[in-house]
Amino acid sequence: MELNNLRKDIDLIDNEILLLLKKRFDVVEKISIYKKENKIEVVQYWRWQELLSLRKNKASTLCINENMIEEIWELIHKYAISKEKEIINN
Repeated sequence: MELNNLRKDIDLIDNEILLLLKKRFDVVEKISIYKKENKIEVVQYWRWQELLSLRKNKASTLCINENMIEEIWELIHKYAISKEKEIINN
């Protein structure tokens, strides 16, 4: 059945997204250690604004809703900050 095949495709893509999130948070951990060792603030707002702008622009070129991307990246950023604070404060 076509619907089942499409659902399998979604499952594979979702798994790829999870693996990429894992890789991203592995890098967040390395950044956190660097920031801790070099006494750098957890959040650099200029970097956050730059990152968000770049992601929204890329989404636009891919015909992906920019508002959705902003919401997703705000959530990713929230958890990245939480992870950084956890590492820096320990």
